Amino acid sequence: MKRPSVLIVGAGRLGTALGLALKAKGYEIDVVVTRRLVAARQAARAFGPGTMALSAPQLLRFSARLQDCLNRCSLVLIATPDDSIARIAEQLAVIFKSKSVRSLRRIALHTSGALSADVLRPLRSAGFATGSLHPLISISDSRSGSEKLASAFFSVEGDPKAVRVASSLVRDLGGRSFRIDSRRKALYHAAAVTAAPNMTALFDIALEMLGRCGLSPQRARQVLLPLAESTLANLARQDPAQALTGTFKRGDVATVEKHLAALKSANLPQALAAYVLLGQRSLSLVGRHHANRAGLDQIARILSRAANTSGQH
Repeated sequence: MKRPSVLIVGAGRLGTALGLALKAKGYEIDVVVTRRLVAARQAARAFGPGTMALSAPQLLRFSARLQDCLNRCSLVLIATPDDSIARIAEQLAVIFKSKSVRSLRRIALHTSGALSADVLRPLRSAGFATGSLHPLISISDSRSGSEKLASAFFSVEGDPKAVRVASSLVRDLGGRSFRIDSRRKALYHAAAVTAAPNMTALFDIALEMLGRCGLSPQRARQVLLPLAESTLANLARQDPAQALTGTFKRGDVATVEKHLAALKSANLPQALAAYVLLGQRSLSLVGRHHANRAGLDQIARILSRAANTSGQH
């Protein structure tokens, strides 16, 4: 079956990764648009000789060549920062309402995790079915990221036709899609941030703590990564309550007191706050029937006092 021709707006890491992955699966990337022409040209070279590169101002000038490309495009992917999507949707709506562009039933998808398809509302009046397509994968490099998409889960939501096309696109890439309630997009994205970027920040806190122990940043990363990887491996097989290990799982009261004293002595307020908050969550995972229930209750009181002392609520 013939793949749709694609217009990509935004060619950062995600936009370029999606373009590379789609191109590899037979999609034609007709146009790529970025704020700066040099970035658009770089992405177009990666997508192949048939891709037209435009800066945002060039898109608005609407050349004859662009008109031909737009008449072929049936799928628009907007992979820009969230704050730009509404403005881009309005600009594209003006262009696609032009008498010079054939009236087709087109699909517009944005890649924001936090925004719903409603942000693309201006495009509906230009004949688009609108939706969102968000890959739950961490992409730090476009080339390797395009390969990771094949193993990713994607959340999809929006108009029924847009959801069908988005789900089909995900299948073509080799990924798996799931529906998300449009009203819950922000909460969904907060969960994703907690599971990935915030995990990176938490790892950085641990690196800072080992730095106070005399380890270099490189050595600290080297010694902590196997621990983090083994935890993720446990989570792949078990739910969090089963995968939890360590001090809070055992109910080691004296160890918790030593940890808190060490964090205060080292003057690491963010590390202390994270330790207390995540320790409280760990206690909630242990369960009411733990053999050392008295120890867990004592730890809960210790963490509560520490939270109040550090200004947490």
